Amino acid sequence: MDTWHPLLVHFPIVLLPLSVGLDLAALVRRQPPWHGVAYGLLCLGALSSAAAVLTGNTAADPYRQHPQLQGLVGAHEDWATSVLLLFFALALARLPLQLQHRLRTRAFGLWLVVALAGCALVWMTGYSGGELVYQHGAGVNIKP
Repeated sequence: MDTWHPLLVHFPIVLLPLSVGLDLAALVRRQPPWHGVAYGLLCLGALSSAAAVLTGNTAADPYRQHPQLQGLVGAHEDWATSVLLLFFALALARLPLQLQHRLRTRAFGLWLVVALAGCALVWMTGYSGGELVYQHGAGVNIKP
């Protein structure tokens, strides 16, 4: 299962910020149909984040007791879980706005601000995962 994590993790890293960026572009370019595509990407990104967290938890098992990595692994898991929960909540909160075509309202503006903050969480999660792999060799050359 640990070999799946490096493959699956890139989907939420791409899909979630792409979704938010497409929503911003839809507002700026006044292209309401783009919001539907953005919402689809958001849902796919949230689902793929669940897969990344599940496979990541399995991949992290051998490193939980490693003295140099246990803190970094725990922090990465916390960031990833935050991304998962936040974007699932964002997908659910977005649903009524999407269905009622209320995408030029204050509620959507607030949603967008929170989604942009979520993109920062995605970045922190990816950064901490990259640190584990590229600076500490987790999953590459360290055998617990």
